[in-house]
Amino acid sequence: MALRMQHSVSGLTRAGSQRSSTRRLTLRVVASGALKTSKCGLKWKDVEEGTGAPPRMGTTIRCHYNGRLTNGTVFDSSYERGSPLDFPIGVGQVIKGWDIGILGNEDIPPMKEGGKRLLVIPPELGYGARGAGGVIPPNATLEFDVELLPAGGGGGLFGALAEGWKKATGFLNAV
Repeated sequence: MALRMQHSVSGLTRAGSQRSSTRRLTLRVVASGALKTSKCGLKWKDVEEGTGAPPRMGTTIRCHYNGRLTNGTVFDSSYERGSPLDFPIGVGQVIKGWDIGILGNEDIPPMKEGGKRLLVIPPELGYGARGAGGVIPPNATLEFDVELLPAGGGGGLFGALAEGWKKATGFLNAV
């Protein structure tokens, strides 16, 4: 267990002071055994509960994440790239463990905007026996730190101006 915690701590990639606080938080979650296990085998823990709305199936959401193997090797990080991931949730655009872990199911509540959740995804809800891209081995259990960002973040300047205009005037309903 100590080796795993050490790897988890060294595997996180957030920059600056957030890096060390995220490391400590992940360490506490792993050390405390506070993960919950759903009937489908997905393990999860709300690190920070969001205060916004939960996503609806088929809507495009925006997430930041760190993805790592159970040995602590980081295979992908939107934080490191500096660019969150936008994708429609619940329609198979991402691995099934993400769809379930974000939307929820009968024994996992949906995430809320602004929330942060640790997901431990078994192979059958991840990339299974095929693995992925030479980076994720076959039958790998995956760990993700997922942050569900507020909706509407992808509209850029025009989107923000259009939203303000719609609220002020009631026009541009088609925008």
